[in-house]
Amino acid sequence: MAWDELKGATATVRCEPSGREVVVAHDTSLVDAVHQACLPLGQSCNGFVLCGFCRVRVLAGAASLTPQAAEEHRLLGTLHAGPDERLACCARVAGPVTITTDYW
Repeated sequence: MAWDELKGATATVRCEPSGREVVVAHDTSLVDAVHQACLPLGQSCNGFVLCGFCRVRVLAGAASLTPQAAEEHRLLGTLHAGPDERLACCARVAGPVTITTDYW
């Protein structure tokens, strides 16, 4: 299914190890989903892809996220991020996904 065909759809974002889950609208950013789950997530650049503090590790459902844009790819490279890490301000949800970060 094409990305634009998912309008009106919802997806579940699970945050581990807390086990908190939220159902969000298609195209919600991971950072917004985490805030809806009432969990803390570092952020200082307000989504301008400058700080990298909102980095999360994707445990499941990586294919349910938007592909990395050039800015996210560049910043993750400078942070020496693993292949399973994404910036929550950039990654948008289209299906079920499970994430974690070092401080939850």
